[in-house]
Amino acid sequence: MNIKQLYLKQRFYPNLLSLLINPFYFTRKGLLNSLSYFSHSLKGRLLDFGCGSKPYKSLFSQAIEYIGVDVENEGHNHDNEDVDFYYDGITLPFEKETFDSILCSEVLEHVPNLDAILDELNRVLVSDGKLLVTVPFVWPEHELPFDFRRFTVNGLTQVMGNHGFKVQEVMTSGGFIEVITQLWMMYLHNGLYGRNRYLNILKNILFLFPSAFVGLICSFIFPNVKGLYLNVTLLARKK
Repeated sequence: MNIKQLYLKQRFYPNLLSLLINPFYFTRKGLLNSLSYFSHSLKGRLLDFGCGSKPYKSLFSQAIEYIGVDVENEGHNHDNEDVDFYYDGITLPFEKETFDSILCSEVLEHVPNLDAILDELNRVLVSDGKLLVTVPFVWPEHELPFDFRRFTVNGLTQVMGNHGFKVQEVMTSGGFIEVITQLWMMYLHNGLYGRNRYLNILKNILFLFPSAFVGLICSFIFPNVKGLYLNVTLLARKK
């Protein structure tokens, strides 16, 4: 594995080495833990809605088929991604009850027609099929102008219930310390990063790593206060 491959892998599968090179360490670590925890629930024919490069495909080894769908818009560049089908914003290009399970990770905050998309996901999912959703709660605006909302645990639970899904389990990632540390790292990232990947890694080591390390230590020392978190992960089934 060369440096570029290692760098790309650390973006979505962070370990302690990622503290040195990943400016999104805390949120990506939380997402990986949550998705790994729920991954056994998604089986059969799986739809990854908003798939991008399918970074978490390897987690879902129980799926017999893995189909990726994304939306073309100017807020997100799909070059070098692994998209099987594009969604026209109205109707998913599949028959009713095509999929046994659906993954929708870090997508629902970007869709302008949330109600219509949830109804479409419900339509293409088999009865009692599983839907696994992750959404941010504390995160800066991104992929503009397609960034429309943030979700609390109760807000996401209500939305799912309104569209024919029964929530089975909900998990949050990150507490006060992780949130504060990650936001500070994002501030440094936005101010310091440029186009050169290797120079960015050096900047990360010099300026972001000390904050990440202190935040990690503090997260073990101090109590985990509830109420502020980076992401919500929710597992639901079609009623």
